[in-house]
Amino acid sequence: MGLGTVFLSHYRRHPAQLLGLLLILVCAATLWSGVRALTDSAARAAKQSSELLEPLLRIEREDGLPLTVEDFAALRRAGLCVAPQLRVQFAGRAAPNVIGIDPFTAGCLRQFSGADEGGDSESSADAAVVERLITSWDKPLLLGAAEDFAKWVALGLPGSGAIEFEVHEGVPRNQLFADISVAQEFASANRNALAILLPAAEQGVKQLPAGYRTEVEDYGVEPAPLVDAFLLSLNALGVLTLLVAALLVRSVYRFALEQRRRSLDILVRCGIPQNKLRIALIVEVLLVALVGGTIGVWLGERLASGLADGFSGTLSGLFSVQALAQSRLTLMSWLGMVLILAFVVGWACFDLLSASGRQGTHKNPFRATSEQGAGGCRERNWRVLVALLLVVVSVCTLLSTFTLWLIFAATLGCLIGCGMLLPEMLNGLLAFAERVTQRPLLEWSFSEMRALCRLLSLPLTALAFAIATAIGVQAMVSGFESTFDRWLDQRLQGDLYLDPGQQVDTNEWQQRLQKLPGVSAVLPMVRGRAVLESSLSQKQIDVFAIDPKSPLLQDWPFLSAEPNLWQRVHSGGVLINEQLARRESLGLGDQLQFKLGDTSDTRTVVGIYADYGRPQGELMLPLAQVHDALPERYTRFVLGLTDPAGEDWRDWLDAYPWLQESDLRDQQELKRAANAAFSRTFQLTRLLNGLTLVLAGTALALMGLVIFRLRQASYTLLYVSGVPRASLRRRLVAHSILVTGLLAILAVPLGLFLSWVLVARVNPAAFGWALPLHFYPMFWLQVWAVCLLIGAAVGLLAGNPVRLETLKNE
Repeated sequence: MGLGTVFLSHYRRHPAQLLGLLLILVCAATLWSGVRALTDSAARAAKQSSELLEPLLRIEREDGLPLTVEDFAALRRAGLCVAPQLRVQFAGRAAPNVIGIDPFTAGCLRQFSGADEGGDSESSADAAVVERLITSWDKPLLLGAAEDFAKWVALGLPGSGAIEFEVHEGVPRNQLFADISVAQEFASANRNALAILLPAAEQGVKQLPAGYRTEVEDYGVEPAPLVDAFLLSLNALGVLTLLVAALLVRSVYRFALEQRRRSLDILVRCGIPQNKLRIALIVEVLLVALVGGTIGVWLGERLASGLADGFSGTLSGLFSVQALAQSRLTLMSWLGMVLILAFVVGWACFDLLSASGRQGTHKNPFRATSEQGAGGCRERNWRVLVALLLVVVSVCTLLSTFTLWLIFAATLGCLIGCGMLLPEMLNGLLAFAERVTQRPLLEWSFSEMRALCRLLSLPLTALAFAIATAIGVQAMVSGFESTFDRWLDQRLQGDLYLDPGQQVDTNEWQQRLQKLPGVSAVLPMVRGRAVLESSLSQKQIDVFAIDPKSPLLQDWPFLSAEPNLWQRVHSGGVLINEQLARRESLGLGDQLQFKLGDTSDTRTVVGIYADYGRPQGELMLPLAQVHDALPERYTRFVLGLTDPAGEDWRDWLDAYPWLQESDLRDQQELKRAANAAFSRTFQLTRLLNGLTLVLAGTALALMGLVIFRLRQASYTLLYVSGVPRASLRRRLVAHSILVTGLLAILAVPLGLFLSWVLVARVNPAAFGWALPLHFYPMFWLQVWAVCLLIGAAVGLLAGNPVRLETLKNE
């Protein structure tokens, strides 16, 4: 109890120090746990979604007639494992679809069968859907996300009031699952499609009866790695936040120990064993980590809930926002965060705990100051050599790999190496100025700033990391926004974009649309899915089919293209996006082999186009090449108007009944929607970036106040020697401003390096497209001004640097 009272007395005298330490830990825990809550939820949802990717076949009658119950019975009697599925689509694009299944036969299909044997509860979400529908066969029931059910109820359909609803996390977004009999009640008044599905593996075992054939319903190939890349990027930012927090906590705690050096030395002289004192300090570390981690994890859950909407929008509604908002603090997440923070704070007092090994057990390690522990010139030389070697190895790795985790690891290595070099560079600049100056007070000022750099090396390094991250992320985000705007202006060349909201006959609708008043051109755009066939594996890619002769395509931007491009496409060429070209190492003139449904084709690459904002590979084909059986086929239309400024088109949906279920938007509305979507994408990145900078600046300010109080003796000696108090006050402010200002200047090249990494290495590896590297000097000036303000605030808040009582022991 006595030792605990002594420890508490220090924080009673310095409450701001304890608050600063807790603030850093809480901020780090909040950012890290918030990111982890989002990324873990998305990873679980991605795992569940991947279980739905087994290849499926859709059975059709060869005579073209619609399927009936008799067909299902005939296929079952033939011993085939088939299951019916009724999809009901309601008016209004925001309404979710109702998927009616037969739970008693759904076990034949993997996406309803549960998960792998021995799997966990998360991987058997689809089995729970089937089980729940079986147990509630005597009442109408819908399963899905609460927000999707709310949209469905808003339609006010007859009989919907009698439908019961249960939240189920395994159901994909914008879909509600029900027994097929429940879905049938809504089928007659809405668009519906009955399908009989068959696993692809089943066809290899048993033959279809005569009169039936199969078509590809879903290839079942793994999608592009958008989720993994995006989540890894966020986790990398979280690791950087922890690195900054670790540097700050280490510096705060070490200087707290420096302030307590004399009291700890007195405790040892009074007979307290050194090991007991170390144990007490370790307990203190754990208590601080426990308090900071608990508060931070709780705030992290709240942060994740607040950002869930934009985050799920970025990942196309991959997981349930409501489920995340209702998440609660778990024991494992709390323990994990506390252990991480205990490790971070433990590193802070590592020098103290290992002091006896360096000095010998007969000496008192608590008498060592932080400056003494920094080592001499020889140790600094070794540190510089190690830092240079780390930077060289990391840069070589960056230049030679496109593996995402290796890029992040090499970037971290460069940051650590540069972080070790920055204080030495700053110290070297000030030492040079100290040697060349002829004025004694100015020489003392440079010497004092060198001492500040040694004492503040860790928080200054953390601030440099935060500055570099701010510059790098701002360059990436601003560069993407400006490039994306220009790209949209070039690519969205039509005046109106029409989504029929249903499967349509492309030729028939094109002829109808051409007859509408004021329409000068109509471009059908058919999208679907194909499989890229290579010697190593098969990959699912997007298909984009257009009319090469359309005037709405003639000004499309291309990264590289052959002469007479559109004529080459019409005569047997294929266009591919940048993502596909990078991943498959394809160029102009290369042969591309792919499968459209059950049909294989080979074409020559004649052009590569930019496709920002999408991770998927895509190929562009003539419209005549794409048949009706293309998996996930959907058609949209681009319309050119004779009078783009006119508003007559807004009356089309009411004037033409065949357009009533369509969605019609102009070019500007589409641009606004696209820009809003990507603003959500970078929302979390900007937040992490800004909070890290604020965290580093605040910690540096707190540390600066402590250090200036420790340095008051040197200012007081000058005052006794005749230097006016006001002059010393101005010099103190100038020292603080110059140190932070010089650091910001030295951190700009590190920020440019991070900009290059994000634009030229991370983007191509994660998403498949590269951005032009732009520089934004005005933003550098803004960051520099912030650093100068931090320095000025520290100098001003330090107050009077003269304390005569500091000389009483001299």
